[in-house]
Amino acid sequence: MALFNRKKEQAEDDGGDAVEFTPQPEKARKWFEHAKSMADSSNFNSALVYYANGIRLDPGVLSAHEAMIEVALKHHAAGGKKASSKDVKGVDGSHAVEKFAAAELVWLSSYANPSLALKALAAAIDAEQYEFAHMISARVLVLVSRTKKVSRTQVLKVKELATAASNWDIAMSAGQLALQMDPSDGTLDTELKDLSAQRAMSKGGYEEAAGKEGGFRDFVKDMDKQRKLEQDESIAGVGGSEEEVFDRARKAYEESPESPDVLNRYAQLLRKQGTKESLEEARKVYMKGHEALGEYRFRMNAGDIAIGLARDEIEGLEGEERAAAEERLLKLELEENTERVEKYPTDRTLKYQLGDIAFRAGDTSLAMECFQKSKDEPRLRTRSGHLLGRCFATEGWHSEAVDEYRETLANLDPTESGLELEIRYDLMESLIELARREQSAEHAREALEICSGIARKDISYRDIRARRTELDELSRELS
Repeated sequence: MALFNRKKEQAEDDGGDAVEFTPQPEKARKWFEHAKSMADSSNFNSALVYYANGIRLDPGVLSAHEAMIEVALKHHAAGGKKASSKDVKGVDGSHAVEKFAAAELVWLSSYANPSLALKALAAAIDAEQYEFAHMISARVLVLVSRTKKVSRTQVLKVKELATAASNWDIAMSAGQLALQMDPSDGTLDTELKDLSAQRAMSKGGYEEAAGKEGGFRDFVKDMDKQRKLEQDESIAGVGGSEEEVFDRARKAYEESPESPDVLNRYAQLLRKQGTKESLEEARKVYMKGHEALGEYRFRMNAGDIAIGLARDEIEGLEGEERAAAEERLLKLELEENTERVEKYPTDRTLKYQLGDIAFRAGDTSLAMECFQKSKDEPRLRTRSGHLLGRCFATEGWHSEAVDEYRETLANLDPTESGLELEIRYDLMESLIELARREQSAEHAREALEICSGIARKDISYRDIRARRTELDELSRELS
């Protein structure tokens, strides 16, 4: 494209010194590797953050942007949350490239938001990432044009930004859609003719279509390609005919069952149907993909489906049948997550998940090992410390449990303040056990203080009334 290698104006034209950006491909590569690992383990939120951190170091790697978009679609389909302000700040900075990486993260963590998509596209232009801007222009126009009430201002913005990225097809499409919305805009009509001429010069020939009537897609030379792009967005819930998308995906899978993208798209659509039969078929598709291609992400997806089906089986059961089904589910979860930790031994999120399952299964030794390692992940520190304390208490190691609870409370993340009462209650219970075991009035008094604090905050919390009476008696007994 003619504009991909444009340089900024000279510093003196800007009235200041230009800050030159120097890519750091080796550092970026490590971030991209971590991102892929997170994506393969279905930790889409972390994958998006890791990709963004890599892009801020080397924004010209298109394959990284493409992989990030693929993760974003999965993240959106799974109902993932938008990136936290903390994650965004970790990527953002003063340079245009850093601002671009942050804008891309914000958009792709809320993929279907057209306003955020426009901001990401604008940030790409500001950072002179014209090739990326060219690549996403069509996606942004699809998002903007799929809202319940299409904003003409947004459509015109797409036209402006697509023009800056030399994407004449999308600039023309956006301009024509805006003209349809206000046929009296003579200035825009003139601009479209200019765009037509620019496109003709860029491509070496262009069939004049500025006056053509119809939807904006009529102005994309390859209508089928554009239509396919729009319908593929329906995987993320953006629009298109679900029946057509599914039929095309099934046919593509039958023709190319060992194509990772084709296989994954078909399985995703089967999962979206949500029936027992479609989920079982999706599981088989993923397993065949894993066996044929050796990609472990497909094995994990198959396992997730199997766990979901086992969980659904419990619904409606009672008594011994329910207990047996719950035991089968727990065994399956333990097997699946043990294998994942063996495959990705440095993934602390997987460690935490395995620890939680092991604790529920009664394997406190494995649970303690997992929680001790997952504590090193800042966002898992509170929950890991709390459950590690419970493991110690289950083993009867109440001194260790008390120390762990205290440390967890001292470093409690403000975003997880909702866990405070639960941790304090568990600390109180371990102190009661120590008071009785060691005949310690000091432990009893501390437990009573904690109990009193919980009661003042929430008198209905669990059995706090009964505990208050119990501690009064224990304190008198030991005093």
